Amino acid sequence: MARRITMQEIAEKVGLSKSTVSYVLNGRGDVVRIPKETQKRIFDAARSLGYHPNALARGLAHKRTCTIAVVMQYPLLFAGWSGFTNELLHGVTDAAITLEYDLMLHTRKTTPEWYLEEQDPVSAEAARLMDGRVDGALLLRDVDDPLAEILYAHNFPAVLMFTHTTKPHIWYVDCDNTTGAVLAVEHLLRLGHRRILHVAGSPHSGAAQERIQGYRCAMERAGIAVKEEWIQEATSPAADFSQIAALFQLSAQERPTAVFAWSDDVAVRLLQILRSLGLRVPQDVAIVGFDSTGMCDHVDPPLSSVRQPVYDMAHKAVELLHARLRGMRVKPFQIRVAPTLDVRRSCGAYLVS
Repeated sequence: MARRITMQEIAEKVGLSKSTVSYVLNGRGDVVRIPKETQKRIFDAARSLGYHPNALARGLAHKRTCTIAVVMQYPLLFAGWSGFTNELLHGVTDAAITLEYDLMLHTRKTTPEWYLEEQDPVSAEAARLMDGRVDGALLLRDVDDPLAEILYAHNFPAVLMFTHTTKPHIWYVDCDNTTGAVLAVEHLLRLGHRRILHVAGSPHSGAAQERIQGYRCAMERAGIAVKEEWIQEATSPAADFSQIAALFQLSAQERPTAVFAWSDDVAVRLLQILRSLGLRVPQDVAIVGFDSTGMCDHVDPPLSSVRQPVYDMAHKAVELLHARLRGMRVKPFQIRVAPTLDVRRSCGAYLVS
């Protein structure tokens, strides 16, 4: 590996002090009134020696790195492609480009280093985020996860996205998931369905739990008692769908006639399972998903889905974090976005009545 050229070597080449060289190479030559010809000598010497700035050292000197971290609850969420993750990273990346930030995907395991071994994993993760490599963080965490609170206590800028908190001082951008679920289920009810299955997400996910609440609320408003077996967990397309498949192997008088899935990815997997069981969508089973990402138009039949504007929400989260980093006063800094329903062919209707 090539040896890194130091400012001391440049100083020796031009016969000036290291501090003078540092001022010039860090863009402060005019501030401290170093003559232009001297600045040019230093730049020429740096180029001839093959000097490249040390970004980490420069960040420490200026107390900013122009880098923000994207932190998921589980790093593997970055590795598994999904319509939601794709839209999220698209929105974050476009905003970062516009606002001139680098991004760091926080993928390292949370096993503490030797100097953090006395801390719990979340505190160790917080310590890594605050080690000087990034200026702030975007967090997608489970409900009641303490990371945002720990960072706030250390005055480290962070914004929650696609989740929220009851703490009045934590900034976030989230969707009104309960209302979104009500939209989906009430649409299916208007189409005449009564045996509606909900395929739910993780019990640790705030969004998933709110979607269960919305499902229950809509069913109860319609006077339909929810059977516990009508709520089945499948956190991802790779989950075990055997119990869900068993429900669709019941008689036509007993099996569900419609499904509200907590995510588009899970809904698409269910489309495949129903097809393997010889059931037609939407003729035998209507399906509505959640997120309404681009993939919904590229499955057969196209998937009806609750739209949370994932791209726009992710973009807004970066803008809020930028405002925090610049010390701007922003109101509101706790944002709940209203969802809408995109009706496609998977539910058997093109228009909401």
